[in-house]
Amino acid sequence: MVTDLKADDIYKMKEGSDSLACVVKRQTAVTRLWNDLPNQAVESVELEKFKLFVNDFMFSNENKYIINKSLLTPFFYSLRHNNNQTYLNPTLDLNPTSGLNHSKPFATGSPAIRPSSNSFDQETTVLLSALLKGPLVDDDLLVALDDGAQKILDLNYIFFDNVNKTPPVVLLSTDDPGDFFLTTPIRFLRGYLVTAVMIFMDNPKVFLDSLDHRWNPANLILINLNLTFDAGELLQHEVIQRSEKVALMQEDISNKTVKFFVYTGEPYKVHPKWKLEKRLIGLWDTRENFPKKRDLLPERFHNFNNAMLYLGSWCDDFPFLYPVDDGKCTGTSLDLLQIISKKLNFTYDVQMETADHNWGSKENGNWTGMLGDVIYNNKDLVVNYFLLTETRNEDFDSTRAYYSEGFAFALKIPPPKPQWPGLLYPFSGVMWLSVILTVTFTAILLTVFLTFIPEKQKPAHAFLLIVGGVLNQSVRHRLVSSWSRLYTGWWWLCALIITCGYTSNLIAFLTVPVYPTRIETVDELAASGLRVCMQDYGNFLPEALKISTDASLYKLGHNLDLFPYAYLSYEIGFGWVLNDTHAIVDTKSYLVYLLELYNHTDDTYLMKEEVYPGYLSWLLKKNCPYTNVIAKVLETLVEAGFVDHLYMKHMAKTLPKDNASQNKISKGKSLQIGQLLGAFMLWGIGGGVATIIFAFECIAKHLK
Repeated sequence: MVTDLKADDIYKMKEGSDSLACVVKRQTAVTRLWNDLPNQAVESVELEKFKLFVNDFMFSNENKYIINKSLLTPFFYSLRHNNNQTYLNPTLDLNPTSGLNHSKPFATGSPAIRPSSNSFDQETTVLLSALLKGPLVDDDLLVALDDGAQKILDLNYIFFDNVNKTPPVVLLSTDDPGDFFLTTPIRFLRGYLVTAVMIFMDNPKVFLDSLDHRWNPANLILINLNLTFDAGELLQHEVIQRSEKVALMQEDISNKTVKFFVYTGEPYKVHPKWKLEKRLIGLWDTRENFPKKRDLLPERFHNFNNAMLYLGSWCDDFPFLYPVDDGKCTGTSLDLLQIISKKLNFTYDVQMETADHNWGSKENGNWTGMLGDVIYNNKDLVVNYFLLTETRNEDFDSTRAYYSEGFAFALKIPPPKPQWPGLLYPFSGVMWLSVILTVTFTAILLTVFLTFIPEKQKPAHAFLLIVGGVLNQSVRHRLVSSWSRLYTGWWWLCALIITCGYTSNLIAFLTVPVYPTRIETVDELAASGLRVCMQDYGNFLPEALKISTDASLYKLGHNLDLFPYAYLSYEIGFGWVLNDTHAIVDTKSYLVYLLELYNHTDDTYLMKEEVYPGYLSWLLKKNCPYTNVIAKVLETLVEAGFVDHLYMKHMAKTLPKDNASQNKISKGKSLQIGQLLGAFMLWGIGGGVATIIFAFECIAKHLK
């Protein structure tokens, strides 16, 4: 670290990077520049100028990383007065050339809770600095200290002088945090980005009580410098229990040496609360005892000690949870939970349904259904069908996604088209028009050529040559020239292809019923005039459709009818569907199950497009310390293919039970009169036309 920086150099650093490491570097540089100034009288104008610069530069809220004013301000420009002269005197001496500062008195009124000895303070400082060179060497730190800890420790030695590199560190005063927690990005307060270290002389309960839901670092180290205060009781504090990994370092001074007993908290449960039992994991008197971070912060929830987790569940969510004949609940989610429970050593209690018969949504600021059970009724985990959404993520912890699905629509299969125009079905309207125009144009063109370039073939017979090719009939020709033979031959080749396409497609249309085009998209459903229906079990979908910004979804939401909830009672909804007035909507897997259960697989179909597709996850209480532990095991099961395997295992129950008949070779069916009715109608029309012409010819001959 450079120690001979001048004021101009500091000003230049103001335009540099605003990363956390650079902010700390600038912080230290300003402090050392301050301490390097001679301990003599300073012009008040220059002093005020420098104070304003430090305040603007180091504490500006424009910095990407906010350094807490209440702790750092005394470092930079505390003043003391002596003989009417103003001297520079930082409250904490950060001068790197002055050695360790051990002359800092206790705060006024502080009890004598540790021996007043410079050597003890120095040993404590050295031991704590070893954390940064040992298990925390690669970590970004958020360090919170109370006033007592600030007076004992030489922070410059711990964080800057005695380390190989300047660690990214944010310092915070627990006695006066100011607006730190309101202005600091949430990524510095929770998760794995920083390791939180709390150093205290007094009981930090007041500070812990002030922390809101945003505070939840995954790794938390508590360092107690108070010899008379057993910090083990802090492990029961709800804020401490949020962290996935917790280490408590309790200072001990005996035999004129300083050491730290290191504890962690083993979880056990007294419903509905989790508690932590203090367990000694080692002695910190040299960094060799804890060479790695994982040694200092071991996994707390590798073993749940046979604790009981209570599910906020509803056993009507095929295939994830559904009842079986013995009254118990089974499903894909419970199979996965069973595997995880054996791995982590816990049991679980399944709730068959919610008290309010709501699935789980936020109404008037309060959660209902299974999610309300987690917040208000001491449930621990929800494993039903819930999508990851921003609103849920704000109030709950979630695992990683384990499956992807959306909401599907089931509609009545439209009746087949009449069979009598079956001869027209092989070609579309455009194709028929193309064939007719091509035949006409080709015949006219050949007639014109034969008129102006006479051959043995009469021009009047050109039409028969062209139409004969389309009808697959031979016609005797008298074409002699090469151009006329080439022209007609290429047309017959084209006509052969058209005829083969028509004939092959005609076979399919004569043997398989022809259905109208089905509704397959949300836009088509909204434009069809059909309404939508859904069972009223408190799902978020009806309200989401009503407020959707998509025009089609908005229209469906205002054309949606709800029918009362009763377990597996969908007669009303399917009645509307079969009357061709509604489409029924539900989660895709559950809707497939209902269609098989009600035997509607032959008269209904699922629309291809789904709405609100998303990723399913399990939900837990906000700031639950074992969320990541369960999430990791669940993610392993996803990657190993267990989730898909178990899902298909339960979905197989929706398949027909008698699969043997599907493997038999079905015999062909005889053609019915309706399938060839078009041919007879065509013959009838032709016969009628011929009869009329015959009558006119007879009359004309008789008149002659």
